Amino acid sequence: RLIMLKIGDKYSFEVSYADRQSCLMFFKEDESASWSLDIGFCEGDFGDESVAPAICINPIDTDKNSVEELVGERFEVTTVKECDEREDTFYIFESEPMVSYEVEVLEIKDSKAHIRCSGIMIVDGYSDPYEEEKFEIDCLVPIIEAASDWAKFEN
Repeated sequence: RLIMLKIGDKYSFEVSYADRQSCLMFFKEDESASWSLDIGFCEGDFGDESVAPAICINPIDTDKNSVEELVGERFEVTTVKECDEREDTFYIFESEPMVSYEVEVLEIKDSKAHIRCSGIMIVDGYSDPYEEEKFEIDCLVPIIEAASDWAKFEN
């Protein structure tokens, strides 16, 4: 079933479409283009806590000229250092960099992007060594190219 985040084998969360927290943004300016991803999830149980996870993947440069051309586009980060330098984060209790991740745009349809993202997140950055867990996201998110695009999703 689409619209979810899975953390390890035990926990899953549905995507939240409230308050403009989930979207793929596509920016085109002169000769350069980039896309970014923000996905917020509904509150759910995580161990003994109730959390509302969120992932933020900052702008990724692309040679694509339109959002439709992003289908099949993949991006990968393989170290915590690179993730930290890009300021990509996964929020559970605090915003933490990810250990690694790969994100792919599977389909673009009806102003929404089908996204798959998987990797290893830092669950607790305060523990030593830090606690990590596998995650998998498979969901649809609105595509935003201009602030006015939000109107399509808010009625």
